[in-house]
Amino acid sequence: MRKSDTFVGDGKVIFSKILCVGGYLPPHTVDNSEIEENFGLKDWIFERTGIKKRHIADESAVEMGIKALEDALKSSKLPNKDIDYLIVASNSNDLLIPGMAGQIQKAFGGKMGGIDMQAGCSGFIQAMEIADSMIRSESFSNIAIIGTERLSQIVDFKDPVVGPLFGDGAGAIVMGRTDEAGLIASYSRIQGEGYESLVQKRGKKLEMDGKAVFRFAVEAMIEGIKEVLNRAKMKIEDIDLIVPHQSNVRIIYKVAERLNVPVNKFQISIEDHANTAAASIALALKDAIDSKRVKDSNVVLTVGYGAGLGIAANIFKL
Repeated sequence: MRKSDTFVGDGKVIFSKILCVGGYLPPHTVDNSEIEENFGLKDWIFERTGIKKRHIADESAVEMGIKALEDALKSSKLPNKDIDYLIVASNSNDLLIPGMAGQIQKAFGGKMGGIDMQAGCSGFIQAMEIADSMIRSESFSNIAIIGTERLSQIVDFKDPVVGPLFGDGAGAIVMGRTDEAGLIASYSRIQGEGYESLVQKRGKKLEMDGKAVFRFAVEAMIEGIKEVLNRAKMKIEDIDLIVPHQSNVRIIYKVAERLNVPVNKFQISIEDHANTAAASIALALKDAIDSKRVKDSNVVLTVGYGAGLGIAANIFKL
């Protein structure tokens, strides 16, 4: 048990568990050839990133977030009114003020608290850690987490560093109180040094130092995996599936090589999604569940990195 394990009056330990998972990808897609025309090159995007296409939204990040949570709730018996808190992880709100949580709550009704998180691509994983603590505090029973991104509005598709990488989409989960082990361990860390390698200035498009981010990403994912395993007192062999942030397949391959772990232990969804930032973990987890790569009682490790620069990882049992 963790030092922070919480007991209810009858002596049972309170845990949090993922109750349902959902996602939404806009129907319009752009394949690599359309972007490669900007650079006069052919087939280089897939070779360098593992991406074949990305989804591009006509709707807002709020609208996609609503659809993702609706999809999650379809697979559960949980009524909307039982959600008592909402965390929205995103980097692409259409509005500076207000945040998305209130706009999304409006679609579902009920009385719930809510907050937005702007923590780069690792925001969804960090939101799970926060939701776990809130549930174990006994203040909340069911917390919805949405990662939603309309990155196409902040990406210059003629930029060869940034343009090929990103896509739009949303993923969602609901975490609820349980007396069985769900979320087992978490790890997160922020590292301000190097933050300038991935920024979006007000009124400008996203800027990235690709080489610097690649180097950080590999080390960050390795650190996240090792640290969260250590906190859980587990070994990599105890994990049924690793769900990494879907940013570049070469990063995933390099992490697998450095850890001496078979690549097939990692969920890879980037081919059809591209990098959906804060939405990528939930979308990849949904893919793994839908394809039956994982099932109830399997142990999953999620790991990611993001702007900030941030590192985050979780281990949980489905």
